Formats: sequence, C-alpha cells, structure tokens
Amino acid sequence: MNLKNYLENRIRGWFPKEPRLPSGKVKMNAEEKKASRSWRRFLPLLIMTYIVLTVIHVILYLLAYINLSTLFGGVLILLLMIPLPYAIWHIQTKYQHSKTVHLMNKLAFILAGALLAFPITLFATAFIIWALGLPPLVNYVGQWLTLILFFIVSPIVGAFIGYWIGKRRNYRPYT
Repeated sequence: MNLKNYLENRIRGWFPKEPRLPSGKVKMNAEEKKASRSWRRFLPLLIMTYIVLTVIHVILYLLAYINLSTLFGGVLILLLMIPLPYAIWHIQTKYQHSKTVHLMNKLAFILAGALLAFPITLFATAFIIWALGLPPLVNYVGQWLTLILFFIVSPIVGAFIGYWIGKRRNYRPYT
C-alpha cells in the first residue's frame, strides 16, 4: 500500500463524506429541494395571522385597554414566535417516521386535549349560565365540587378526547 492511500484511509473519517460546494452547502437532490420549499404553502396564512394579531394589539392600545409597554411586548413576542411554526413543521416532517416523534405526537395530542378542556369547560359553563340567567355554578354544587369539575374532571376528559382523536389519525401531525 502506498503512502497516499494509507493517509487517505487513515484521515477519511475526519472529513465529510459528501463533497461540498464552494458556498459551504451540501448538494441536495430534487426531493430535498422540494421538501425545503414546501413550507411556503402555509407562509401566507402565517403572515396574515401575525398581521391580524398585530392590528388587534394596536386597536386595543388605541381604545386604551392596554398600555404602550404591553403593546410593544405583544408585538415583540409575535416577532419572536415567527420561526416557531416553521421549526415545528420542519421537525415533524423531517423525522416523521422516528419513534421519538411518534411518541411526541402522541403526547402532544393528549396534552392539547387536556389543556384545551379547561377553557372550553369554563366558557361553555359561563355561556350556559349567562344565557339561561342562572346564578353561578358554585351556588348549585359548592366550591370544592366546582374546582374538581374544572381542574380535575375536565382535563381528564379532554386528555381522553385528545387521545381518541390522535388514535383515529394515527398520531399524524396536522401539516
């Protein structure tokens, strides 16, 4: 074996196996290029959502419901959250067949159901009581039973519903 082949075999593990372009980017095949551009399909919806939320913040400021620091904080949080939907989409589509992602999707469905159950129960109960002109729920069942209903029973039922929806979808993300 000559010296060149020996050094090449010895050092080969230190260098990347794929050739790099002068710009430092790895060559991508057609499928990878298509996948990297496919996130643009939800970009207009994302932009419209951020515009609407920013306009709502400005209207609330002009109506004096929030002060200037809250307005800036809300807009800053919206700007910081722009990369979040893309990152979630990228992780879910790139590693879609991984067992870890499948487990994370299963947990996401269960937790989403559990976390959404409390506000849904709260607003539904408040609407029913308001529409019928009834006194508060505490007057009927007591304080402790109301707390148990809102903070224990509703998240358990919501988690079960989230699990059921996820099971029907085979825990595929909504992408």
